[in-house]
Amino acid sequence: MVPLVYHPTYNITAFGFERLHPFDGRKYKRIHAALIARGLRRAGDFIRPRAATRTDLLRLHTPGYLQSLRQSIVLARILEVPQVRRFPAWAINWRILRPMRYATGGTILACRLALEHGVAVNLSGGYHHASADRGGGFCVYADVPLAVKTLRDEGKIGAVLVVDLDAHQGNGTAAAFRNWPWAKMLDLYEEDIYPVPKEPVDFPLAVGPGLTGSDYIGMVVDALIDALDAVRPDLVVYNAGSDPFIDDPLASFRLTRSDLAERDLLVVSLVRERSIPVAMVLSGGYSGESWRIHTDAIEDILVRFDKAS
Repeated sequence: MVPLVYHPTYNITAFGFERLHPFDGRKYKRIHAALIARGLRRAGDFIRPRAATRTDLLRLHTPGYLQSLRQSIVLARILEVPQVRRFPAWAINWRILRPMRYATGGTILACRLALEHGVAVNLSGGYHHASADRGGGFCVYADVPLAVKTLRDEGKIGAVLVVDLDAHQGNGTAAAFRNWPWAKMLDLYEEDIYPVPKEPVDFPLAVGPGLTGSDYIGMVVDALIDALDAVRPDLVVYNAGSDPFIDDPLASFRLTRSDLAERDLLVVSLVRERSIPVAMVLSGGYSGESWRIHTDAIEDILVRFDKAS
């Protein structure tokens, strides 16, 4: 079976924090429960990661940045929730940062499992606005750059391609990759929304608002084939943001739930046709339908790849 990485600690709930930001910090348990309800997995089938440790995080993040995360004012900026300034430090660490460290450990584990099984999915992760010394856009830890650097340092991979289809540019991932010639990024994003300014990307697809499913998917397929041929990666990490959805409040693309499920299956299929391992992370998505969008997409991937993995 395709390995699915999940930990109950992924879910972010603290003092009503989940009502202060449009991101659904509890969508991970909803996806987990829905996959079980649909008969695709049993509770014991999910693989639990350990949390990323300080030693893990220091493979990428600077000591000064990690130290700054003890300051409520810094976290309020990164999380885009001013009320966080009033939270006690222990509560922020336990109820917000700890879930993100588990998700970061989940991305590392999903990348390892992808090398073994061909396909793996972390039911969280994709904090693509975080870099080595800075966070932003609700992203504290740069889980994908950290995961690929860990595997590269261990000699398990050479070239890496990140495919980022969140509606927002993955500026943190791009910044982390800046001095790594072995790590490349394909990023399709809406050009006039956060973040500003943008970071240079190896394969950029900056587009305007209103892009519909057929045009969007055609662009993804063409660009992905070109990027795979150019990079010839040993691993692909797919950042499968759900915010291109038509009703997402923070972006202006017009994809339906079925469009997004088709997109995710196409990306994974195109990569696996070349026998390249692919790890998928979920990234952003701010509509109430985000968890359903991901569940639909993961279901299609499991139906297609469970027997092959």
